Amino acid sequence: MSAKKQRKTEYTSTQVIPVVFCSDETQVNKIMHLCGIPRSLTYNKLGSLQGWGLDWRKADSIVRTIIKPEQINLPSKLWEWSVNDTMKAISAQQEAAKVFLIREICHKYPISAVQRQRLKWIEENKGKKKGDELKAVKQKALELFLPCSVEIARNRLFELLNTDPTKDNWLHRQFRTKYQRGHTFVRNQIVYQSQGYICKRINRHSVELQIQGLERGKRIALKLRCRQIIKGQIRVIRNELGSFEVHCTRSRSLILPSGKPTQKLGIDKGYTEGFYTSGGKAIAPGLGKLMTHKTERITKTNRNRYRIRAFGESIAPHDPQKAARILKNNLGYKVKSRKLKREKETIRNFIRSDLRRNITTPVDIICEDLTEPIIGKQQAKSINRKLNSWMKGELQASLEKISVETGSTISVVNPAYTSQTDSVRSTQNGAIRRKSK
Repeated sequence: MSAKKQRKTEYTSTQVIPVVFCSDETQVNKIMHLCGIPRSLTYNKLGSLQGWGLDWRKADSIVRTIIKPEQINLPSKLWEWSVNDTMKAISAQQEAAKVFLIREICHKYPISAVQRQRLKWIEENKGKKKGDELKAVKQKALELFLPCSVEIARNRLFELLNTDPTKDNWLHRQFRTKYQRGHTFVRNQIVYQSQGYICKRINRHSVELQIQGLERGKRIALKLRCRQIIKGQIRVIRNELGSFEVHCTRSRSLILPSGKPTQKLGIDKGYTEGFYTSGGKAIAPGLGKLMTHKTERITKTNRNRYRIRAFGESIAPHDPQKAARILKNNLGYKVKSRKLKREKETIRNFIRSDLRRNITTPVDIICEDLTEPIIGKQQAKSINRKLNSWMKGELQASLEKISVETGSTISVVNPAYTSQTDSVRSTQNGAIRRKSK
């Protein structure tokens, strides 16, 4: 393929680097605990309506009115980076809630015939105009096709959504339903910007990271098993096993074919198989067996843990030492978390490897939107347990990743009637096939 028919895109991923050696673990643990204080304060102060639409750069001055970093002996920069990182997480939650709120607004005030005519007229007359010329075309369209009452009411709600959702009673009720305020109890990570650390190469297999500590001018040395020099924002995290690791972002360029995809592919997400295409082909068959095995293993393990805990509580009055040993040695989370992480990685690799084999060219993927909770009749406990552990988020994440790698696009549709059989071709995904045409 010639260079003219290719285009580049940046793909960013998170790299997890293990820490081999730490010069002062006690101080790192103390900094992690202190950085949890501004995190919790930010969520308590700005995690509700008070922080709606707030720029993350203005969060630090607001949180400092409650407690100053000097009062807890935390360096000002570490405080500021923790607050900014927490505010970015809150902003991400707000943007996710806005997606559902916009959907509810459009459902209450759907697009009118006059607006469709205006959009069609703009599409026919804009040509290759840009800037002021395009604004003039849109202004003329507004004069020819005046907004109706439905469009005015919709635009009013859109404006209130970005400024103050409580001024409209209906929007306020929807806001309280879709956006739930959060709290955080994170005490196991530190956020550093590039001016807070120095990265030096030791050899071709490892680097040394010198991070800012509690004392001015004295840095903490971390030896990492990594080949690249680390740049940008990083996180020093203590994982569930008690060891340290560094999280950083890594960007790489992908060469994709130019132009929009010409072919369409309808995909239905399932439990027994990962996906079922509109052509009648199953992708990641046998996924249900892996997820069922994971669910049954977790259920069996938890039942045994409950029995051990009950036995320990029953013997605690007359044998407290044995009860303490049971609680310490038999009810930990290290092995449990390690097994769950390994099973999830196995399922993820199984889904993505089969997707890569089946989607190799740019296509327009039409799939169902499963972000809403599954509401239906009361099921058996075993079925509810399997549906709750269904990794439908991983199915969507795998589709998004394969779309970036192949230059494909993703279109989501209402999940209603997407698992039916096409009466014409006798294949699955009849509803998605009809919507993709």
